[in-house]
Amino acid sequence: MEISDLSAIGRLGAHDGDGFYHAMLKPEYRGIFDQISSCYLIFNSDRVFFVTISEKKASNKRLWIKFLEDGIAEERKKAAEVIIATYFEEDDDEDELDWLIGYSVYHEDELLGEVSDYFFNSAQYVITILGSSGKEILIPYVPEFIREVDENLKKLVLQNAQALIEI
Repeated sequence: MEISDLSAIGRLGAHDGDGFYHAMLKPEYRGIFDQISSCYLIFNSDRVFFVTISEKKASNKRLWIKFLEDGIAEERKKAAEVIIATYFEEDDDEDELDWLIGYSVYHEDELLGEVSDYFFNSAQYVITILGSSGKEILIPYVPEFIREVDENLKKLVLQNAQALIEI
């Protein structure tokens, strides 16, 4: 594996008195924060540490992580910037959501259109909804935005998606 195989998901900030480091994650990766149990720290000296996350917490809308390994604080002092990165497995099953193509998509009891395509963005699947006006709407296929999938009616119901619909 090479550094180019890793996806930068954020930056590592300073640590507090309890040994927790401020994790400044990119917005598109905040949803996977709970799923990560290890990560790579890439220091500007091209040194890479593979580390285990021993604890996580959120405080004042900030994410904090603590590592099992020692030596990170000393290396952090030498680096101007530390990138938090992870490796996403390639999904060999490209037909994962083919069954969803053609489903009618609703939001707040209003028909938005139908699922026309999907793709994997290295963190999650994203569905493409083709609206009646020809406008494409991209919605991450995650529980935050998908309230219900009715296979009998070939219907998908969204939630919390107003901001994404308006883009």
